[in-house]
Amino acid sequence: MKQNDYDAIVIGAGPGGATIASLLANDGKRILLIDKNASAGGKMTTFHKDGHTYEMFPLNLIPYAPSLFEKLAEVTGKTDKVRNVAAEFKGDQVNILYHDRNDKVHLLDSGNLSSFKSLKMGLGDMMRSVLAVGKMLLMSDKGLKKLEKISALDYMNSLKIPEVTKIFITAAFGEGAFEMSSDMVPASHMIRAFRLSINKKKYPTPRYYQGGVGGFFMTMVETVVENGGSILWKTRVKSIDIKDGKAIGVTTEKGEKFTAPLIISNAGLRQTVFKLVGEKHFPKEYAKRIQGLHSNLADVGWRYFTSQKVLDFSTYVYFPYNCLEPWSVFEEMKDGKRKPLSNYIYIGTKSVYPTISPSDKQVIYAVMSCHPDPKQDLTPYLEYIETKLKLLFPKLFTDGVIERKEVMGLKEVSVLGVDAIFAGQGGESYGIANSIGQSDGDRPTCDLPIPGLYSVGNDTEGFGVGTHRACESGFLTYQKLTGNKII
Repeated sequence: MKQNDYDAIVIGAGPGGATIASLLANDGKRILLIDKNASAGGKMTTFHKDGHTYEMFPLNLIPYAPSLFEKLAEVTGKTDKVRNVAAEFKGDQVNILYHDRNDKVHLLDSGNLSSFKSLKMGLGDMMRSVLAVGKMLLMSDKGLKKLEKISALDYMNSLKIPEVTKIFITAAFGEGAFEMSSDMVPASHMIRAFRLSINKKKYPTPRYYQGGVGGFFMTMVETVVENGGSILWKTRVKSIDIKDGKAIGVTTEKGEKFTAPLIISNAGLRQTVFKLVGEKHFPKEYAKRIQGLHSNLADVGWRYFTSQKVLDFSTYVYFPYNCLEPWSVFEEMKDGKRKPLSNYIYIGTKSVYPTISPSDKQVIYAVMSCHPDPKQDLTPYLEYIETKLKLLFPKLFTDGVIERKEVMGLKEVSVLGVDAIFAGQGGESYGIANSIGQSDGDRPTCDLPIPGLYSVGNDTEGFGVGTHRACESGFLTYQKLTGNKII
């Protein structure tokens, strides 16, 4: 085999690309892995500064362990190289901050029903909530199938349940889980994500890793080099090369050419079709469909570096009673016709876990959903978030507590992840949305209509929340390529 010839070339070392590259390399394939960043992880690339370990993008790793991350470490023989530091922080919990119609904020523990007493829910309300949750947990595959074309919002509105129950489940597992407005997320997706998050029997252990998510995947892609392959960091692919209708290799922006009978792109499905390959190589109907796929919402917010401990737990979610905004409202906010007034906010820190931050210091994320257009004015979002944080966590704004803060904007995140490709897109949280008409059986598959060309990541195959879906896409693509079923 010539020096620049490989068994497979993987473009992008995000969770999907890192997974498929590691699995194929573990089978003894000579892999070339190329990434524009300096390390693995994509949008989940981990940074290390001033003793802190943190990601540019907020994350809540659902499901808990043992997840496909642990499965990947097991398959590649790297379990002993991965330390789950979240498992070492006992008593962590998800805290719900529910802002009711009377302007009162209730602190609720999702695992402790007694904490809901402050809402003065009657026995009937509690029973209706329990029955609704039970129905979702026990719903058959046939029942879920019927909900693929019904929005999460419409489904939850059809249930006669208390407002707080509806708001929490819809916002957390519709918009929150998939970064898509709840009037567009299929109810089937919301219910499946809800099941993943509370299945403590199958997934009992919280997870976050020493070295962060990016550090986890840096450990996994060591498999590439260990099996005779190569990794090119800080390298952009200019084109995926097509000859006689087949994918045969790639050309980098430096003019280097590499060949392989198998090209797997983790650069985003739209980016792969329209930028790296070119529309002319695809059937017209396929290209039209991919161009028309809906983007996810994006995240915008603040990252605070503090001089002392502010949050006692890793996760807090603020839910106003009227936070279920449809897609049209996000468009109005993007156009400056409306300011954020009632959106949910995710507040979290991984600094409570061992090894992640210096003692008593924290990195705190506070983000909300927004339209994916990276050119919009982020000021109203940032002002809204900080106003609510001053109400919820006044200690954060005590003199000397914030050492510095950074904007978690759309441009910063998309630089690490997929490139902008069409107008009004580029800051998406998870790429192409899990919205009705392009999810479940309508989701694009990993095998593109060009022999030898595949796509992994959040845009194709897989299910789940963010990194889990991307990782699963890598496993499913591996199984489709090799016939070896390992999940």
